[in-house]
Amino acid sequence: MSNRKEKLSCQLRLMAAFKEFSGPAPEGLFTKKEFFIVRLHGIGALLSEFKREKLKELSDGLSAKLERGTLSEADAAAFKQSLSQLVGGQDYNSVCGAFAGSKDLLLQRLSRVQPLSVAEEEKKRPGQLREPALDRLTSAAYTRMAFENLEKELGAGRSEEDVLEQARARAAKFCSSDTMPLGMDNTMPSNMLNSIEAAAGACFRLLARLKH
Repeated sequence: MSNRKEKLSCQLRLMAAFKEFSGPAPEGLFTKKEFFIVRLHGIGALLSEFKREKLKELSDGLSAKLERGTLSEADAAAFKQSLSQLVGGQDYNSVCGAFAGSKDLLLQRLSRVQPLSVAEEEKKRPGQLREPALDRLTSAAYTRMAFENLEKELGAGRSEEDVLEQARARAAKFCSSDTMPLGMDNTMPSNMLNSIEAAAGACFRLLARLKH
């Protein structure tokens, strides 16, 4: 993100997309299932955009510090902590392994990594390797929102649209305790991003399971 305004814009669009997803479905535009799918994929795309921008910000910050001299241990630890929240384990290990090499190697590897996408993770089939941290986040939200019970209700004859409407309501409640500061000096707190990503991941997982 090149400046504070762009950062705030991305945050606000993500928050607005989640609010729309978890609010009343407009009459006549989509079926309730279509609304669920379209708006959920919009959130997934914005989460990826937000992470890409955060990754760029992190990379630019590291590059600037390397230009000024050797990184301190504290700087390196802070960088690694931030990176771990944005990328998968393989990319994380690739970048962190380059700390023992040259500055050019480190920045080259960092330029190749992509942010971890909860939407892509939930497209994986049962048995496929998942990113452990994101899988735990999604699984915890799935349990907390009692989506297993929604699966059972569908099997007992409840309509798919009713199940998805209840899922949206539970996602809204799941994130209701979080607030986002809107000042130009603020960024979205990690607990807010985690809550939205966890709720979205659980909804993607529910949607995938309803297809089977």
